[in-house]
Amino acid sequence: MRKVLVALTLISSVGCASMTTPQTPDLFPNDKLNKTARGQVNADVNHCLSLADEYIKQPNQYGEMAKEGLVGGAVGAGTGALAGVITGSNAGRATGAGAAVGGVLGVLHAASKMNERTPSYQRFVEHCLQKQGYEVIGWSSKSHPNY
Repeated sequence: MRKVLVALTLISSVGCASMTTPQTPDLFPNDKLNKTARGQVNADVNHCLSLADEYIKQPNQYGEMAKEGLVGGAVGAGTGALAGVITGSNAGRATGAGAAVGGVLGVLHAASKMNERTPSYQRFVEHCLQKQGYEVIGWSSKSHPNY
């Protein structure tokens, strides 16, 4: 059981480290971007993100997280039970350990996707920025030194 707790702690720390900041648009360095002060670019991007937050509905991501946790737990329980039978160890313990690890992995997988923006949200922000003269070339979760 101690090994399971150590494994869960390691998995949790790796999962938390992999969670990212919300996605933001990557801008092409066109004339508009090059001639606009960094603070103003930040304000323009934040304005478009705020408008999208107001007008575009995001799905209930906590429900998805719970569902992935349950599926992960079920898969982990099955895998643990099979491993227990194959190795001849305590199948009940292996089932419980597998369920715990699978559940944590399922929740962490869903949590890592929580900061992804929906396609309609991205299109809304891209349209808003395009109307101001910016060109969006993609989306990422890294901080943007260019604006």
